[in-house]
Amino acid sequence: MKKKLEWKVFTFDFNRDELEIFNVFDHGSFVEDLDKNFKENKNDFDAFAKQLDADLHYYFWSKAEWELIMSPLISRKATETKIDVYDQIELNKDAFINYTWKTLKGDK
Repeated sequence: MKKKLEWKVFTFDFNRDELEIFNVFDHGSFVEDLDKNFKENKNDFDAFAKQLDADLHYYFWSKAEWELIMSPLISRKATETKIDVYDQIELNKDAFINYTWKTLKGDK
C-alpha cells in the first residue's frame, strides 16, 4: 500500500500484558485484501464498501485476540460488555469506509 492509512483502536498486547492503541492498517493480511479490493473495485464505491465490511468482519469480528471486556468505572450494577475491533470501527463505519476510499483514491 503506497498511501499511509491510519485508524486507531484499543487492543490488548498479550506479550506485554497491557492495553495498547493499534492502527488497523498495520494488520498485514487485512491490508493485502484491502489492496486487492481497491484494485478490483476502484470505480465502484458500493462494491468496495461491501467487500471492506466483509474483510473487517473476517479479520476483526468476534475473535478472542481482538476482544476486550469493557465495564464502567462507576456503576450500581456490575456490568461487563465484550467488544472487539470490529465493534470499535462499526461505531463510525461510514466515516471509516469513506476515509479509506478517499485516501486510496487520492481525494482530500
